[in-house]
Amino acid sequence: MKFFALFINTNLFLLFFLILMIPGCINSGKESGDQSSDTVSKTISNKKESPRLVYDNQGNITERHSVSYRQKDNSVRSRDSYYYKYDEHKNVIEETKKSHDPNGNLVFKNVNFYYFNDLNQKVEQKFFSYDANDVLNQQSRNTYSYDKDGNVLQEKSWYENGSLKSIINSSRNSEGYLTAEEYINFDIDGTKKYHKKFHYSKYGLEKTEDLMQK
Repeated sequence: MKFFALFINTNLFLLFFLILMIPGCINSGKESGDQSSDTVSKTISNKKESPRLVYDNQGNITERHSVSYRQKDNSVRSRDSYYYKYDEHKNVIEETKKSHDPNGNLVFKNVNFYYFNDLNQKVEQKFFSYDANDVLNQQSRNTYSYDKDGNVLQEKSWYENGSLKSIINSSRNSEGYLTAEEYINFDIDGTKKYHKKFHYSKYGLEKTEDLMQK
């Protein structure tokens, strides 16, 4: 009888212990499930949309659609679309960028036109920027010339009124290495406001020459 009573008391104790443990196991399962759910949710929020490309029958990219994200929380900053046109030599002659906010409203539009010579060298670039209402608010123009080896020898940029804005002259040695760059900037009225020349050796920048006083 003592043995039987001891057996019952022992089983009652185990049963009581299991009853106490069950809520903890349930809560632990919920916590584990919640963590799993949070992980899935975070994975979904971190998923970024890959750029979408459209090609013509010549294999040229004619459209590129991409999404820009904020670094702090991966939320969408903007949705950008690029459109390209080509000449018969597959040079891009027109590039249009349209930037939209996360709701799809146009923020701005930029258009670049590129012009090439018979050697497929870019000799001119015209830039136009439009606001959300398609009103022109900025434009610029750059021209380029080359040496016999195809290196850019001179680059000029122009103000909207057609006056010269800046000149960059480049010099190279017989091996094609850059030896000097000359930068000249002008105010819109034509007054020179900056003129420096940078001299290079094979190790990098060697000296800077201020030519404003010359």
